[in-house]
Amino acid sequence: MATGEELRSLMRHFPSGVTVVTCGPPQEAEGMTASAVFSVSLDPPLMLVSVQREARLNAKVRAQGHYAVNFLAEDQEGLSRLFSSPERSSGPEAAHTLGGGPGETGAPLASGGLGSVECTLEAVYPGGDHDLFLGRVVAVHPGDERKSPLVYHEGTYPRLVHDPRPAESAGAFVDSARGFDVRTRDFTRRRRKR
Repeated sequence: MATGEELRSLMRHFPSGVTVVTCGPPQEAEGMTASAVFSVSLDPPLMLVSVQREARLNAKVRAQGHYAVNFLAEDQEGLSRLFSSPERSSGPEAAHTLGGGPGETGAPLASGGLGSVECTLEAVYPGGDHDLFLGRVVAVHPGDERKSPLVYHEGTYPRLVHDPRPAESAGAFVDSARGFDVRTRDFTRRRRKR
């Protein structure tokens, strides 16, 4: 049987985007850095976040019935570190630090990021030492699309570097089991024609 430490060791090599998940209202705000966040469905629009059972945010989401996912930009490493600390603030101080004011659900939003998504809680699923909160998206707040995302990888926050090559020159791969190669350039052309 695999151990949690083995899984953690492998997952360190898989880069992930960084968010701060929040729940309000601002006077009772809680926030927590999270990377286990993803969209589940577009019809209806659903998002899922994984929150440790013992985290303060877990009880707050259950009580309030909503949460916001704030997608951080590459210049917001400080915000990620702050909200991943056990000593992070709550209440008005946390809401003020995020700087985006309350959203439609009342959850505090972060300013200066890639955007925020607000959800109302649809279901809670047990997930070992975490709970999985499935939320229906009720509001999308676009942010600064010129910025790159904040990425977490191997315990650090590396910067993404834009590849100036056109997508057509990205190369090919060989499917040795089926005996053919796929040119990404051809795939890109097919997608554009649709």
